[in-house]
Amino acid sequence: MKQITKALLPATLLALSFASHAETSDGKTVAVSAGWAHIMPQGKQQGVQSTSNIPTKLPSKFEPNAGFELEDGDTAELKLDYLVNDNASLGLVLGAPPKLDIKGKGQLLGGALNLDKFSKVGDVKVYSPVLTGKYTFGTVNSKFRPYVGAGLMYARFSNFKLDSAVSSDAATKGMSIRNVSIDDAIAPVAFVGADYNINSNWFATASVSYVHLSTHAKLDIVNNASGQTMVTGSSKIEINPIVTYLGLGYRF
Repeated sequence: MKQITKALLPATLLALSFASHAETSDGKTVAVSAGWAHIMPQGKQQGVQSTSNIPTKLPSKFEPNAGFELEDGDTAELKLDYLVNDNASLGLVLGAPPKLDIKGKGQLLGGALNLDKFSKVGDVKVYSPVLTGKYTFGTVNSKFRPYVGAGLMYARFSNFKLDSAVSSDAATKGMSIRNVSIDDAIAPVAFVGADYNINSNWFATASVSYVHLSTHAKLDIVNNASGQTMVTGSSKIEINPIVTYLGLGYRF
């Protein structure tokens, strides 16, 4: 919570500083659009550090060819823009949290757990509001108005669910995977796009964004018979998604 407060406070204060005199030359102050976003993670596995709690049997090691990758996903998205003037705006991007599949790569515990044979190791919901600043080219009367912008994303990962096939495979070896956690993260965002003005109020919009996003995950591998944690695994998860968006909006 402290992390997101620190990230959002400067942008909030900046928005408030414009509030007393913001509007376009045709009197508009707010633009709202809703549409569909397609999320395409570009990151690759970053290796897994296995820290053993039974050093005589399972020495700690780094397994560079193992790791985790997020799969593509889709979600509904809502964009709110505060129109500072004809060209500059401040925005907030919200979306229904997509559920993204997590693909496992490589082998853990010296081959005892082969992640490659599973279609996925689990799935997770991602809450990712974004604060943006945007510059739109052209005049308010232009039909086609390209724009560029940048922002800051707060990504929160929750409701992780381990795939049943992974759970069953681990159980046959007398193990279970527990206490999976994925850290929240803050990431910079850059985007380009364009509006097409249908009339003075309605517009269609499309954009492509890149988010420089990564996080860390941890899990415990537990001996089912004794209840003892055998290994704690940790891994960086590189996500770095490209996000495409297509929507319909209204200015007022």
